[in-house]
Amino acid sequence: MRVFAAASLFALALSLAPPTRAGEVQLNLGTSMRKSTWRGDWLGGGQLGAGYRFARVVALDFVVWEELATVDKRLNTGITFGVTGTVPFPKGPRPTLRLYFIHQHEEGWVSVVEHPFGTVAGIGPGIRHRAGLGTRLGLEIPISEKKKYLEWVLLPGVDATWFPDASLGPALYVGATLGLGFNYSLPEMP
Repeated sequence: MRVFAAASLFALALSLAPPTRAGEVQLNLGTSMRKSTWRGDWLGGGQLGAGYRFARVVALDFVVWEELATVDKRLNTGITFGVTGTVPFPKGPRPTLRLYFIHQHEEGWVSVVEHPFGTVAGIGPGIRHRAGLGTRLGLEIPISEKKKYLEWVLLPGVDATWFPDASLGPALYVGATLGLGFNYSLPEMP
């Protein structure tokens, strides 16, 4: 079903793409609030994303985040690589769908305090490494007109991240994100 939805979104985006097919460098900074399948487990934190969008339709991107969780007082570091499809409406909000792979480190706050640099690098005592899949449904809302090649955007969205191995942590995280970013057009690039 997800593959069909992604293919449909991609086909729609191609049919709506403007005649100028400039590539875009994307950068964004945001915040998130999530809930896991563990009882009473809420997470909040920040995220940083970057990518390159081809012909204003399909982007290859990555997002990293740090989130503090209530159960086990743990810090989750997520590193994701994905593909985002965008419906390139010339005016107004543009719907987006992102599919991604994730590698996540989960570590108790006590270990984070004792080994802060090891936490960021993914090494140290008590770090659980997990891999999973995720999806994000969002909007790209232009908040400034393109001045030459730069466009500022607001990025609200909802997401779900699934880990097949639930023995090391929650199997599912769902949540909402809100970000601010920019798209920098490169007219000579695909």
